[in-house]
Amino acid sequence: MATFKAEVYAHQKKQDGTYNIKIRVTQNQKKRYLATPWYVTKEDLTRSMKIKNQRYIDMCDSLIKSYREACDRVGMRLKTMSVDEVVDLVSAEQDKPFDLDILEYGRYIVKKMVEDGHTGNARSYEVALASMERFVGRSQISIKEITVGFLESWCKWIGSQKSVSTGHAQHTYLSKLRAIHNMAKKEFNDEDAGIIRIPNSPFSHFKMPFTPPVRKRAISADSLSKLSELPYMDVTHRGFNRWNLAKDMFLLSFMLIGINEVDLYTCNDCKKGRLTYYRQKTRNRRSDQAEISILIPPEAQGLMEKYKDPSGKRVFCFYHHYSSVDAFCAAINKGLKKIGKALGIDDLEYYAARHTWATIAVNDAGVDKYTVHQCLNHVDDSMKVTDIYIRKSWETIDRANRKVLDFIGFKPLILKENKIYPVKF
Repeated sequence: MATFKAEVYAHQKKQDGTYNIKIRVTQNQKKRYLATPWYVTKEDLTRSMKIKNQRYIDMCDSLIKSYREACDRVGMRLKTMSVDEVVDLVSAEQDKPFDLDILEYGRYIVKKMVEDGHTGNARSYEVALASMERFVGRSQISIKEITVGFLESWCKWIGSQKSVSTGHAQHTYLSKLRAIHNMAKKEFNDEDAGIIRIPNSPFSHFKMPFTPPVRKRAISADSLSKLSELPYMDVTHRGFNRWNLAKDMFLLSFMLIGINEVDLYTCNDCKKGRLTYYRQKTRNRRSDQAEISILIPPEAQGLMEKYKDPSGKRVFCFYHHYSSVDAFCAAINKGLKKIGKALGIDDLEYYAARHTWATIAVNDAGVDKYTVHQCLNHVDDSMKVTDIYIRKSWETIDRANRKVLDFIGFKPLILKENKIYPVKF
């Protein structure tokens, strides 16, 4: 009786660090191995190289089930078949036309992003998938339907929707589908083995829609000063008043060179007057994990103390008050909308603090663009090779931040009765 088992072998590790899942076929004490289209990483395996990722377990179980059904159809003849004949029999199952529900696969990608903590990015994929589902009017879409004609029709349909920013939405939605399509090809195709289950490449022949210029979100130095001087609102309920929280977080972000909300929420390393973190937005795409270390300026000490995590598990206490990063971000931006209205600034957003720091650094504080590039923790594609040989200098970043803060003229802040006041000399 032929038996089948999914296995992964340590000695078959590929250059990219992945392992191909093999199906071991045993017949009359003879063994053969069939490659599958799936590759796993160490995170998908136990220490003993057993598959622990349930998704791959389920897919292998389904494949093995089809092999057993093929064996059942030959009846008693199976007993006299050699292992090679069994392999030929079940291989015919693999040669059947392949299909994939791109919406279902996209939802799997979203789920994985959420599990990895990339909720913001996951949300953008969700919105794109929802748009595509509304466009076709059903909950299933075969990957074979993703053609140039489909992309052109969907793009045109997106542009007809009144509820979206046409150019931005078209480019964003189609970019997300392109990423999902590429992930599917990487997972289900194996060019080395000659297995091409997804042959079409519609995006190679499709012109992506024009992206409108990014809106300049920086506010003026004068507006920033006015924001810092806004009075606090009395807190009438437990937790953080959104106005007060938004004001403090905008200023803190500016003083810490545009740190993102997610990094404020999760950072856990503050030693010897330095805040060190790995930028969540890009850490998984960089060899240095997007590490950055910022000297905490005197101007920010009061805010650091105000929001200090009493447990010491993280730098800030926000996770005690907000169940998720998304809830934290929503509270800040709702508060900023009110502050923006008070200051006459249209659609004030948290990210404007980062834009404002960069703009003032270059235009007013005399910081060169390359240094600003370092301070914002960006990677210059043209300098990737050179950067390998250059040790990061946090001192350069510290000096640049000092120039920016000196230009603004912030006074050091102290904490008093849970409110922040400038130090009086």
